[in-house]
Amino acid sequence: MTNTLSFELNKTAEWRTRKLERHPEDSRNQTARILLAQLSEQDANVELARRYDAIQDDEEISAERLGEVHSEILAEIGFSWEPKHVDEVLERIINRATGKAPTLTDVMEVQRKRGEADAAAAVDGKTAN
Repeated sequence: MTNTLSFELNKTAEWRTRKLERHPEDSRNQTARILLAQLSEQDANVELARRYDAIQDDEEISAERLGEVHSEILAEIGFSWEPKHVDEVLERIINRATGKAPTLTDVMEVQRKRGEADAAAAVDGKTAN
C-alpha cells in the first residue's frame, strides 16, 4: 500500500478513537477504528497502488478535490461502508476522484484477487484479511 494512504488510515483511526471517548454510546466509532487500523496494515494490489499514486500527480485533479475525496471516503468507513480490504478503499478513492464509476469487471477483478489472497492465506495457515 502507499505510505500516504496507510498514514491517513491510521490518522483517521486515531481520530475515531478520540470520537469514541467522547461518544461511547455510538458503537460505529469503534467499528470504524478497528476497520481503519486493519486496512492500514493490509497490502494493496500493486496496480491499484500505482493508479492511486498516479492521481496524486494528475494535473486534472486538484489537490483540494483529492483531499475532499479522501476525507469523505475515510469518514464513511464504519458508518455507511465496511470495506473488507484496502483495495476497496483505493478503488473508491480513484473512482470518486476521477469521476469513474466502478464497472462490474472492476468489482469482479477485486473479488477474484481477494479470493486468491484468502486462499493463499488459508494454505499458509493464516486468517484472511
